[in-house]
Amino acid sequence: MVTLLKEIQTRYSSFSDKERNLADYLLSMPIEASKSNIKDIAVKTDVSVATITRFCKKVSCRNFVEMKMKLAREAHQENSDSVDHYLKLQYEEMLHDIQGLSGKESLKKALQLLQGAKNIYIYGLGSSGLAAQELNYRLSRMGFASEAVTDPHLMIIRSALFRDGDLLLAFSRSGQTKDLLKSVSKAKSNGAKLVSFTAFGDTPLTNLSDAVLWTLHPVRTGYISTGLDLSALYLIDLISLFFLEDRERLKIYQETVSAISSEAHIKE
Repeated sequence: MVTLLKEIQTRYSSFSDKERNLADYLLSMPIEASKSNIKDIAVKTDVSVATITRFCKKVSCRNFVEMKMKLAREAHQENSDSVDHYLKLQYEEMLHDIQGLSGKESLKKALQLLQGAKNIYIYGLGSSGLAAQELNYRLSRMGFASEAVTDPHLMIIRSALFRDGDLLLAFSRSGQTKDLLKSVSKAKSNGAKLVSFTAFGDTPLTNLSDAVLWTLHPVRTGYISTGLDLSALYLIDLISLFFLEDRERLKIYQETVSAISSEAHIKE
């Protein structure tokens, strides 16, 4: 089931500037929005009442009242001044949202592509490079031929050498980073399959993708998370646990962990 907040996130790239003002407010303040009237929201977001009414229909709501009801159901009140309590509620809300983002079919498709890949390259720039490196560590320890690429020039080089059977995993919240898109397009033209990890739908990256795994819109996290946010870690854990159910992968993983532990205790 697609939630209202998920639909707003997915359609975000197709919204006008005014509609994005409204979307940002709804994503960041769902509880407040669910308790506000349409005129108050219009003032807070600098849009017209008519724009809000049209927006409701764009996100599969018959009217403003239905949108408010959906917001009230999907969000909960963060009513504590305690920082640790606030963070706990923030994480609980993010985890709840994450579990409803990527459908079973998208995940199944991504896992099938990983299983059949000859070589796996994982792209990520800036903070998204942290997620790329973490996933690479996990896959390498399970015996996959993988490499994290976080330099835009090296991305171009790697993409020029892609062949049929190679798989590209790309982390990009916006899905519109020019340097990454240039390399992704080159890899696709050379026969690569693409799985993207992104927060925005209907972007150049999702349009090139064979499978899409969704991360949280940064507004939903209050912009407090890096590229290695809870939603990216959740997907990385999900992929890791799936493959660790394979006895051979688990054996390889344990061997690599043992090798690393032994190396750490070698005395000079």
